[in-house]
Parts: sequence; C-alpha cells; structure tokens
Amino acid sequence: MINTDIMKKSKKLRYVEVYNTLFKMIKEEDLPDNYRLPSEPDLAKELGVSRTTLRQALSLLQDDGLIKNIRGKGNFIIRNQKNKKIGLEKLGHIIYKSLEDKIDHVEMDFHIEPPSDYFVEVLGKKTVAAVNIDRWYMSNGNAVAYTYTIIPIETISSFDINLNDTNSLLKFIENDIYNKCSHSSLDVKFSSSGKFATKRHLISSEKQYYLIEESIYKNTEYPIAFNKHYLPILNTSIKIHTSK
Repeated sequence: MINTDIMKKSKKLRYVEVYNTLFKMIKEEDLPDNYRLPSEPDLAKELGVSRTTLRQALSLLQDDGLIKNIRGKGNFIIRNQKNKKIGLEKLGHIIYKSLEDKIDHVEMDFHIEPPSDYFVEVLGKKTVAAVNIDRWYMSNGNAVAYTYTIIPIETISSFDINLNDTNSLLKFIENDIYNKCSHSSLDVKFSSSGKFATKRHLISSEKQYYLIEESIYKNTEYPIAFNKHYLPILNTSIKIHTSK
C-alpha cells in the first residue's frame, strides 16, 4: 500500500517524509471516507520508523483535516469535509453548521423543573422555573447528535410561547431564537459523558464527543436560553471564518 523507498533517502525530518508519504496515499489512493488506517504499531513497522516519528506525522495530518483520531479506535481518513460558507462565527444553529450528516427529523421531549443551583450557574440569575428540552437529531433513523436546552420560564412568557403546542416550541428553539437574539457565546470542549448524557439514544460509539455550550442573549447580560450540543467527533467539522 505504501511506497517506503523515500523513507530510506533521508534521516532528517523523517516525520515530514512520513507525512508526505501518507498525504500522497490519502490523496491518490481510492480509499473510502472513514477508512481506518492500520494500527500505529503496524503502520510504523511498514514505514520503517519509530512510533514517535509516526505520531508526529499523524498529528500534522490531523491538523490539516485529512484524518481524525478516535481514542481507542484508531486513525480515520476524512474525505467528505464540506466547505461550509458559514462557520461558528455567525449566529445560527450549531448542529446544522457543524454536523456532516443530513438531518431528516428532530425528536424532542421537554419538561418544567423548579429552580436549582445549576440553573442559576448557567443562566446567571435565579428563575422561577426552567423548561428543559431534549433534542435528538436523526438521520436515516439513527440519532447522530443531541442537544440539551435550558430556557428560563421568563423567556417562554416574553416570547409568548405556547408550551401546549410542541411544534411551535420546536420551531422557536430550532429557528426563531436565532433570528430574535442579539448574540451568543460558545465554549467548545471535549466530553466523555455522552454515552449517558444523551439519554434515550446513543449518538456514537466514540468514547469522546465534542461538547459545544451555547449561551444565547437578546440585548441583556443574562441568556434567554442555554444549549449543550453533543456531536460525534468523526462526523463533525468545526470551522470559524475570520476576516479583517
């Protein structure tokens, strides 16, 4: 699979040579998206280099968006990266801007809870009660992402949302809120709690997920809603476009 002749020509910057070899393989060979590369010990042996050298090359490939490493599973080729015109720098739904799967259905549950210390922490103030919303994003019958939302009851009242109309609630939290808000703040993390935090549906067998916490504001210092978006690492592309 890999031509190792070039590996014997230079002892300098061997990780660069490994990078170039793997880069050429990924670009030229007809390997499918999410193709799993050989294990690191096998790949290092095939290339005739140390695992340290190999990992340096793999790190560069990850930085360039050509492979993703899933802890405990291996390194996978990425071929279906989309050139998204809008990244996380623009207001809009995080799941649709980051997830590579096509969403065909959103499954939602919600309930009202009394005030708690956690709600005060994420909302920045006390609230009479909060609406807790679970959303599972489905693609071809499978859950591919999950969002947990906290909305203070005051937001429900100020936007005149009828909680007896679940379609209106879903439309508000999925679309309208981004048109009505003034700004948001994001905190991108890694989470290992996805297997139980996503509740009803397991969205991935990965051990880690992207967790994007999103506070949504409307010209106030306190958020009108707070989201925790869980996305699988392998099928997520997080982009931020900047300009001067």
